[in-house]
Amino acid sequence: MNWNNDPLLGSLRHQLVNHKLYQLLDSPIAVRTFMQHHVWCVWDFQSLLKALQNSLTCTKIPWVPSSDLLTRRLINEIVLGEESDEDGMGGYLSHFELYLKAMREIHADTSSIDNFINLLREGGTFEESLAKAAAPSCVIPFVKQTINLAQSGSLHKIAAAFTLGREDLLPDIFLKILSKISERYDFSHSILTYYLDRHIKLDGDEHGPMAIAMLDKACDGLKFREEEALTAAKNSLQARLDLWDAICIKIKS
Repeated sequence: MNWNNDPLLGSLRHQLVNHKLYQLLDSPIAVRTFMQHHVWCVWDFQSLLKALQNSLTCTKIPWVPSSDLLTRRLINEIVLGEESDEDGMGGYLSHFELYLKAMREIHADTSSIDNFINLLREGGTFEESLAKAAAPSCVIPFVKQTINLAQSGSLHKIAAAFTLGREDLLPDIFLKILSKISERYDFSHSILTYYLDRHIKLDGDEHGPMAIAMLDKACDGLKFREEEALTAAKNSLQARLDLWDAICIKIKS
């Protein structure tokens, strides 16, 4: 199925790729403000990925081989890249941890997301940890939608949000951000530039096509699944659009 033929999906995607937010990234404080909100999207992405890994591979003990040879290969390759990628300095990090390093390099505040992760490690529930960590109010609807889908959604819906709401979208968005910050600052050797460039290459050249194949496999040509997948993708894109609008207000204020 050609997913981008859907008019509403295409419209939401166009709005996000051409959003006014990128033009507002014209000062260090604007970039920091953006990153302090966007880091939550980087975090909750991993929960979508883990939901797919749980569904498409065997993560239980005793282990048995999962039946779908192709999709288990695809998802394990994506997990390797997202959870244990090269950090550009001879080591390995998840993209979330790499993003935190980029934030610290430009002196963006990581206290809220750090507190949240620590609360989760100590056994706090998602909802309790989110409240205690004082997450920015405008990111709460976004991450709640993601976690609810990851915990209770069907495979084809999770795959759609992951693929059409993230992997197929982010290279174009990150190109806009990279272009803007390169125009304004000498970030050529920064961790942020490495992070953005790494995502553009991996998602555009490798993960994106893999994810489309995974989504097609999850829908299995069934019309009702394709329609539900499109709805999940549109909800994901709309949630990001709402968040982007809110970050614009934060930057302007």
